[in-house]
Amino acid sequence: MSRKLNYVQCTMKRKLGGSVLQTTSYIPQQFAVLGKTLKLRGDDDHWVDGWVVERVGYTRVASDSVPDYRKAIRNHRKLTGDSLPRNSA
Repeated sequence: MSRKLNYVQCTMKRKLGGSVLQTTSYIPQQFAVLGKTLKLRGDDDHWVDGWVVERVGYTRVASDSVPDYRKAIRNHRKLTGDSLPRNSA
C-alpha cells in the first residue's frame, strides 16, 4: 500500500546574479521547512538548486487534491476563446 503524501503551498526565492527570483508551489510536506534549500524541477525538466523556502502555508493538501495548473490554464483558454485560432485581418 502506497503512502499518501501531503503537500503544502510554499513561497521560495533564489538569487540569480543581481536579481532575486520568486516562485510559489505546492511541495511535499517533508520539504516544507522554513529556510531549507531545495532543488526544484524547471519547465525543461532540469533540476535547479538554490531555492530557499521563505514562506510555508498552513493548509495541508492530499496529493490527489493538489491543483493542476495545466488543467486550469486549459479550461481558462477554452472558456475565454484564447485557444481558438486567430483571424488575420
